[in-house]
Amino acid sequence: MFTKLYTLRFPSLTEAKVAVSFLSEEIASAIADHDIASANILLEKEGSITVMVRFDTMEEMKNFTRRKSATLESLKKSFPLRLTETASVAVFTFDREAATTI
Repeated sequence: MFTKLYTLRFPSLTEAKVAVSFLSEEIASAIADHDIASANILLEKEGSITVMVRFDTMEEMKNFTRRKSATLESLKKSFPLRLTETASVAVFTFDREAATTI
């Protein structure tokens, strides 16, 4: 799996809460359009947001990155934040719900 990881650091938790709501809607609306395999959005009490989006192919990840860059630019214009963006390949992934059998 190919993973796109975004870390957004905001000056306060209040700003991060507003941004995480916006990001959640944007990622959720992109699931079908970009064939997202899985997504996690984490909010830290220090005001950081981590977004992890997984794809089956590199091409799907590249398409998502191109099309969602406007979303990140919008956040940069609205809030003072530091953004770190990385791409990686999943070496090990475990999800208890996906592994559970009846």
